[in-house]
Amino acid sequence: MINNSIVQFVCFITQLKPESFAPDWEHYAQTLANKKTELFLFEQMTESKNKFRYISQHVWPEADFNHLLANEKPSKYFQEYAVKIVQAGGYMPLVNKKKHNHSNNEVKLVAFLNHDEYDLTFFRELPMYNSLKEYQAYYESCTYGNVLEYSVAEKDANELLQLIQQKPSVEVGLYKECFVPHTERLSIF
Repeated sequence: MINNSIVQFVCFITQLKPESFAPDWEHYAQTLANKKTELFLFEQMTESKNKFRYISQHVWPEADFNHLLANEKPSKYFQEYAVKIVQAGGYMPLVNKKKHNHSNNEVKLVAFLNHDEYDLTFFRELPMYNSLKEYQAYYESCTYGNVLEYSVAEKDANELLQLIQQKPSVEVGLYKECFVPHTERLSIF
């Protein structure tokens, strides 16, 4: 991740499988390739059943951050399909907390917290995760107040998911890397 960066989260609500979704997402992502941004795509794991099937992260240097994604009409790349695009907004990385060494079988648990969820202590003190990245809304019009990205061993993921789901003001799901065949490496692992 770029130091002094802003991470823009774009979420996709769809039933499309990766082989159908990825080509249009790839075209959409390539429009940003020369814009000094790093791109990452995550696919929902079947166990989590939340509303966002895919999450795209766009990491911008803070000095170059703009609202390109919010201003452009990304749905033009998905005209033939039933894809709803949720512009979650831009977020500043706050904390990158590492509790344990990463394991080989890790997944991402991404929690989008509503603006009324002020106390992050509950989320920071949860057991089982290996690392936690916290992001805070960069501007007031962001859809969520905070985004939390946990790296967790796959064997512990469902238990951690259930603990977080106890909070009513959180949209949470389990994600894995979505490999897009023709785009450069999109992994943040």
